[in-house]
Amino acid sequence: MSDAPDNDTADIISEVQQRYDEASSHTSQWRGRARDDLRFFHADAYNHAQWDDAVYQARAGTFGGSPRPCLTINKTAQHVFQVENEARQSQMGVKVNATGFGSMSEAADALEGIIRHIEYQSNAQQNAYACAIQGQVRTGLGWFHVVTDYVPGVDTFDQDFFIKSVPNGLSVYFDPSAREPDRSDQNWAMIIEEIDRAEFDRLYPGHKDVSRDPLSGIESDSGWVSDNTVRIATYYRRSEKKDTLWSVPAMPELEYAGGMMRQSAMPEALVAVCREQKAPSRPITSHMVEKHIIAGNAVMATGETPFSLIPLVPVIGIETRRSGDNEADFAGLVRSLIDAQRMYNYTGSAFVESVALQTKAPWLAAAEAIEGYEDQWAAANVSNAAYLPYNALDHDTSTPIAPPTRLDPPSGSTGHFQGMQAADQWMQMVTGQYQAEMGAPGNEKSGVAIQQRQRQSDTANYHYTDNQGMALRYLGRLLIDAIPRVYDTQRAVQSLGMDGTQTGVVVDPGMQTSAKVALPPGPDGRPQQPPQGVSLEKQRQIEGAILAINPTIGRYDVEADVGPAFATRKQDAFNAITQIIQAAPQLMGQIGDLVFQSADFPLADDIADRLKPASDDPRLTQAQQMIQQLQQHIGQLTQQLKDKGQDFALRANKQRHDQIIDLMDADTKTREQQTDEMAAIGSIAPNKLMPVLEGLIRRILAETGQPNRPIPPGDADPEGAELSRLPTNNPPGGPIHAANPVTGAVDA
Repeated sequence: MSDAPDNDTADIISEVQQRYDEASSHTSQWRGRARDDLRFFHADAYNHAQWDDAVYQARAGTFGGSPRPCLTINKTAQHVFQVENEARQSQMGVKVNATGFGSMSEAADALEGIIRHIEYQSNAQQNAYACAIQGQVRTGLGWFHVVTDYVPGVDTFDQDFFIKSVPNGLSVYFDPSAREPDRSDQNWAMIIEEIDRAEFDRLYPGHKDVSRDPLSGIESDSGWVSDNTVRIATYYRRSEKKDTLWSVPAMPELEYAGGMMRQSAMPEALVAVCREQKAPSRPITSHMVEKHIIAGNAVMATGETPFSLIPLVPVIGIETRRSGDNEADFAGLVRSLIDAQRMYNYTGSAFVESVALQTKAPWLAAAEAIEGYEDQWAAANVSNAAYLPYNALDHDTSTPIAPPTRLDPPSGSTGHFQGMQAADQWMQMVTGQYQAEMGAPGNEKSGVAIQQRQRQSDTANYHYTDNQGMALRYLGRLLIDAIPRVYDTQRAVQSLGMDGTQTGVVVDPGMQTSAKVALPPGPDGRPQQPPQGVSLEKQRQIEGAILAINPTIGRYDVEADVGPAFATRKQDAFNAITQIIQAAPQLMGQIGDLVFQSADFPLADDIADRLKPASDDPRLTQAQQMIQQLQQHIGQLTQQLKDKGQDFALRANKQRHDQIIDLMDADTKTREQQTDEMAAIGSIAPNKLMPVLEGLIRRILAETGQPNRPIPPGDADPEGAELSRLPTNNPPGGPIHAANPVTGAVDA
């Protein structure tokens, strides 16, 4: 909010004054009747507000004569309280549904929880809603007020929503041209408050000169300018904002994928490209609401709000619209009870009067019987004497005298008593609340019959409940549209469940999806990824998990939820499930946790946790997925090892095969060499062959690992017997050098 420019001050004040007069004329008849209805409702034995003034003055002896009873037996208040307290026991709230365009049910549930937390931090059930319902039932019209303010208790610039009460519904002046039943099409509304100037100077020390000098266009006798009081108006005005919606084509060179954009959010270059390419477009209209705070002849503050609807929400009782009549009338339950209540008061007063005018039950006695005891019998109707003496015998004749007897006591007028009963029945008829609904015992014995009787009363007054739901739907639309504008940066907010549990939600307008779950870092410090194939609801149950939403993605619709309180519904669920278990005990093993979740006694939640199937634990699902991933990884490693083992075996076999081939080649060469040597030996003379043979034998023995020892005589043929006698220069076991007889080379 900022100070209004001086050149706009007179225009705004003139507009407010004109619209104030217009709204006053539109609802003047209702305002007068609403004040009378409130006085009638609050009537008691002191103010006699339920009596007609002329009748009361005549009976009270104002114009002479003896005063007569004027009783006030206020049964109207009890009929009104029956409807109001029924609403207090109900759980009033807003239900949010995802309706496409990228929205998700998890995001809708989170938004519903955020709205429920706004109601909780505003104490809306006991303050704003209860006050509005009082105005609805008593006068026909109540209001509550939605505002934004800084988050209390912390040093921050973050703002939040608060639902405020409007204690006096007559202080709201609204657009007469609104035609929707919930007044969602109203283009302006204002709250008027008049406070004493001394109090105003204390609250607004910088504006002590307000209303001292009237501005041009402001009449000094209009009520807006006064030396004793200051009229403060909180004025809301809704205006249209025209724009163009473009279907922007994809532009890879600009790294833009294309999509729907408003021209007001597009750069001029992009608009020019869209026009050049003749992209589809259409005009659109949106709304924004301005807020002005006016005191007397000064606009103290003005600015835009995040709302697109007027944040003054009406709760309507019974509305009367007459064609061709500019005046509107609203009525509550009091209006229909006025005549029956007056009749009850009148007949009750007449009944008491008829009894009071009669004497008390007198004694009938002979003069001789009480002679001498006249004083005691004269006080018989006002005293509690233990006994009353009388003369049993006549003094002169000694004849017995009959004892005194009491006459029948006076009785009230039967007609007056029947009139009271008739008036009581008429009050029940006009409200639809009969004695059974008001708490009196009836003929109903079973719980079903009692509930059916109660339902008949609820149906008779269901229009109040339905209109309360209509107001809540207005509130839901108002908040769903405004939340993205207030929560416009990443921030953590609270979400409240129907059972009262608080959970944290991160609102992140920069997300690419409308909802996702973020997990805390793992033991290694790295961010954990949510398990795949598990719903977001299951993921949210993982310890440390938090839901993040983007309220700017998708479309959401709201509906009112006006019904029994959560505790009542929980008790009904427990009773129903208990009956099912009694009929089918085998189901206890399957739904045992649900039985104790619906119970209210201590430790019920602990029992439910122990009975909960293990498959419902998201941590088990996550562990199973991790095991599956590990098994897949182990299988891959096993296959890799198997492939490497086969490759290693092939390589080993090939190496061994190559070694065998090399050995075979070496053996072949050796055999060829030996063959050549044998061929050469065959051409040598025997006496020259002996050294050669000796060298060959020694080499063979050396290759086979046999000891190198001399050949004893007799081991060879007779022709070789002389080998042992050949001279040698080698030491025992040493090498033998033999000359090749073919080549002449020395073989070592």
